[in-house]
Amino acid sequence: MEPSVGKILLIDDDPFQCAAIESIIKKMGYDCHCVYSGIEGFTLLKTSHFDIIFLDLNLHEGSGLMHIPRLTELNPEVDIVMLTGESDSDCISEAFAAGVKDYLVKPIKEERFRSVIQNLLRLKARQKNESSPLIREEIIGDSKALNQCLERLAISAKASGNVLITGETGTGKELFARALHNNSDRKDNRYIVVDCTNLPSTLAESLLFGHAKGSFTGADQDRKGLFHLAHGGTLFLDEIGDLDLGIQKSLLRVLQEKTFRPLSSSKEIYSDFRLVAATNRNLEEMVARGEFRRDLYYRLQTNIIELPPLRERNGDVELLTRHYLPILCKENDMEEKEVDPQFIETLRLYDWPGNVRELVNVLHVSLQKARFSNYLNIYHLPQQLRMRRVFQDMGENEESQQECSAPPMPYFLPSTLEEFPAMKAARQEAVDAMEQAYLQRLVQLSDSSVAMACKLSGLSRARLYELLSKHNLSLKKS
Repeated sequence: MEPSVGKILLIDDDPFQCAAIESIIKKMGYDCHCVYSGIEGFTLLKTSHFDIIFLDLNLHEGSGLMHIPRLTELNPEVDIVMLTGESDSDCISEAFAAGVKDYLVKPIKEERFRSVIQNLLRLKARQKNESSPLIREEIIGDSKALNQCLERLAISAKASGNVLITGETGTGKELFARALHNNSDRKDNRYIVVDCTNLPSTLAESLLFGHAKGSFTGADQDRKGLFHLAHGGTLFLDEIGDLDLGIQKSLLRVLQEKTFRPLSSSKEIYSDFRLVAATNRNLEEMVARGEFRRDLYYRLQTNIIELPPLRERNGDVELLTRHYLPILCKENDMEEKEVDPQFIETLRLYDWPGNVRELVNVLHVSLQKARFSNYLNIYHLPQQLRMRRVFQDMGENEESQQECSAPPMPYFLPSTLEEFPAMKAARQEAVDAMEQAYLQRLVQLSDSSVAMACKLSGLSRARLYELLSKHNLSLKKS
C-alpha cells in the first residue's frame, strides 16, 4: 500500500551516492526522485510536490545553501535536510540559519538516515491530522513571510509554553498575541493586556500581583492582580523590553512557580496563566548590556514568532489596502472609492518604515484628501510617497538612471593652449552647472512647495529665491 506521505527528492551530483540513498528510501516504501543539480530540482518542483529534500552542500554549481530560498519558494511546506562531508561548526550553523531541518554528515549511517525520514514524515502526518482552520483575526496577507509566521502561530497556539513575539513597530504583534489566545484551548477565558511601556514602577507590583487591604495609603480593600485575573487565560505583556529590572526579577519567579504573593499578604496565590510577550527591541543585546535579565530572556524563548516588516511581505501591501479602505471609508462616513492602479503601485514601491500601522495612516490621510472625489489616485498620497515614486521611476533602468541622476558636464575642456581656462573660472562654471542641475531636481521634487524645498535643501527662503532667480527657475506651477 502506498504511504499517504513520503515523496522524497535527492539533490546530489554524486551518482553513486544517489543510487545508495535511493535504494534505502525505496526499501522503506517511499517514493524517491534523484537529480544532480539545483536547477534540475527547481524544474521538477514546478510540477511536483515533495515532503523532504535531501540537499548536498557541495554541488558542482556551488553551495547547496544558495538554492534553499528558491526550493522553499517552490515548495513552502518541504523539509530540507543537508547532506555533506563538512562537519565544521560554522557550516552547521550556517545551514540551520538558512532553514534546514537537519544535517547529515557523510558517510551517512543508514540507521540515522532512516530515523530522520521516519520522524519528519511522522511529524508531517500528525500536523496534517491535527490541523484546523486558523482564526486569523485582522491578520491580513498571503506572502510567504507572513504564512511562515502563521504556521508558527498555529503550532504555538496548541502548545503550552511561553511565547515571545518580536518585530518592528507596527508589524502586528498585538494581533498575533490575540490570535494566539483565540486559537488556544484558553480562548473561552480572559485575555489580559499589559502595556509595559506605561507601567509605573511604583505601582507595577500592585497591578500585577495585587495587594492586601492596608498595604499602602489608599488600599482600602483587597485587590486581585492581573496574574490572578488571568487564571485559565492569557496574559499579554506588550513591549516587555521596557519592563523595570526589579519587576523582571519578580516576573521570573512567577513564571517558574506559577505562584505569587500579593503585597502585604501572607497567602500564596496559584494562577494557571499563559504568558505571551512582545517587543520591538533586541533583547539579546539588552541582556549583553545588563538591561534585561538573562534568566528571564531564556524563560521567554520557549516559542518565538519573529514578524517580518511590511517591506519583506511581497504582495501583502495591496491585500492590506483592499482590506482597510472599505473599513476606513465606513468610519469616515464615505462611499467606497475606486482606486487607480498607480495608487497601489506607489504604495507597493514604498519601504514602509512604520509597517502596517503607517500604511493604515497613509490610507486615512489619502481618503481625507479625496473626500469629495470618487477616485483615489497618486496625487491623494502624502508627498514623501510621491517623491519616492519619482526616485523609483528614475532607477527603472540603468541608462535612464544615469541620464537623470548624473549632473551634466559643465562644459568640454578645450584642447588648445590658448582656450584653456584658469582654475578659478573652471571651478565657477562647474559650480553653476551643479547648482542648475540641483535646483531643477529640487523644483521637481518639492511639488511647488517652498516649505518642502527649504526642508529638502537646507536653504533659507531668501537664499532659495536668490538661487532660483539666478538660474531663471521658479517654484510656481506652469
